[in-house]
Amino acid sequence: MISAQVISARRNSAIALSAAIAFTAIGCKASKPKEAPWTPAPQVSWEHVATQQSPVAQSGYKLLTPGQTIGLFPANLGVTRVAIDLKTDGQLVPQLTANPRNEFLQWNYAFDDLMAISEVFPIIQRDLGGGEATPDQILSSFDALNAKLALIYGVNQLAENESEMFGTLYDVRNSKPVASLRAHVVSLEIPKNAEDKDDPYHMWATDSRAIVRDKFADTLHGCMRELILQDEPPALEDKSGWTPAGPVRPAVWPPHNKKYRRGPR
Repeated sequence: MISAQVISARRNSAIALSAAIAFTAIGCKASKPKEAPWTPAPQVSWEHVATQQSPVAQSGYKLLTPGQTIGLFPANLGVTRVAIDLKTDGQLVPQLTANPRNEFLQWNYAFDDLMAISEVFPIIQRDLGGGEATPDQILSSFDALNAKLALIYGVNQLAENESEMFGTLYDVRNSKPVASLRAHVVSLEIPKNAEDKDDPYHMWATDSRAIVRDKFADTLHGCMRELILQDEPPALEDKSGWTPAGPVRPAVWPPHNKKYRRGPR
């Protein structure tokens, strides 16, 4: 038979073990590292994507062409994203830092239903030939690569749950802006019944940094569609050269030639 002293000792050990486990759990919970507070990155401004003072779109897109365009389409489109790089000496320098593979896939997918856009290609910092990432230098690079249209854009995270994406569309032939565009979104609330709030699916569907790209792509698509509809083909001129003296008659088949013998039917 177990004595009262043994029972009391076991009870005290159980209490001590429970207290140790609770203390350990509390200690682990307390020692969990805190998330670093959100700090804004250097902001891209309109002067980094625009070559001259022109009206900018506060939301959606704004066409900057005086009227109907002639011969603007079909066209290929060059794109690039400008970001601000903070140097060790505190200097803010614009750079083209986007992943060209991602840019190529995203923008070609965005225009795969517009036949007037023949192709979309990105450029990166090395394509500037050692020059600075200014709008004029970027347009010169696009011109060297035979782009007809060019999009220079930037992305800013204005707050932890707020983002914007804006840019300028150019006619590379004359380096003039054709349209300005801007998309602005705020993150959506994740449903309370979501099983895993850290699921990447929820992040793509609710995070402002992901939503703003889709909204900007839709805005640019609508802008391109309107530009295509108001564009007129250029007048075609006859090439100088030989001109037939008389009308060109269509070929006759079978030919009326005595040497031609019709086969048996």
